[in-house]
Amino acid sequence: MSRGNGQRAVMASRLENAQSPDFFPTPPWATRALCHELLELEPCSDLAVWEPACGAGHMAVPLADYFTDVFASDLFVRGFSNHHGPMWDFLSLLPDDQHPKGAFDWIITNPPYGDLPQRFVERAFAHQPRQGIAVFVQLRWLETLDRTRELFLPRPPAMVGVFAERVPLTRGVWDPDAGTATAYCWVIWRTDRPKGDPVLKWIPPGAATRHSRLSDLSLADVKTATADAGPLFGEVVE
Repeated sequence: MSRGNGQRAVMASRLENAQSPDFFPTPPWATRALCHELLELEPCSDLAVWEPACGAGHMAVPLADYFTDVFASDLFVRGFSNHHGPMWDFLSLLPDDQHPKGAFDWIITNPPYGDLPQRFVERAFAHQPRQGIAVFVQLRWLETLDRTRELFLPRPPAMVGVFAERVPLTRGVWDPDAGTATAYCWVIWRTDRPKGDPVLKWIPPGAATRHSRLSDLSLADVKTATADAGPLFGEVVE
């Protein structure tokens, strides 16, 4: 999808240069939709959450509307959290080297692409969150034989929350005016209840309006939102 300002929204795959860390900020309203409409949390709940790929805080900030304790970390320095660098590489260290098991009620994140979302989920289980895990991913991530065999069958999600409207992501910045041809969803596992058949739930139209706040604009960077969002299936989209 081409945009008049030279920016492209994400279409089906976001591909990074090999030397460039994957950074596509999540619109804050998408995280509030998770907390309010899928997890049904009350504002300022007495709960703790870890966002282990926090970037510039686009997910951690709205999480603070619902969690009294938000721990945000990232391998890369994005100017938001003091918890960054190799010590906070979510995948390379043993879980006990970062936090005691069971230190958080939830682990919630938008993981990098490639094979990393599955590895993030598997590592999140190793941290033993008390209530659950939620990842923001492309809807097509629910496909593939290997992921089904290795993750979804042995550890079926409790819920998949599908956005009725599109959630635009752009590389490096959040542009509230961006568009996208890609469908996203929340995949949620519960660690506080027995396994069961996943629930498929739609997030009704208008979520962006319902869950946006004027203060979110402090996280936007429209003037510098000119980076490429990545080609579709490895091909350049004109």
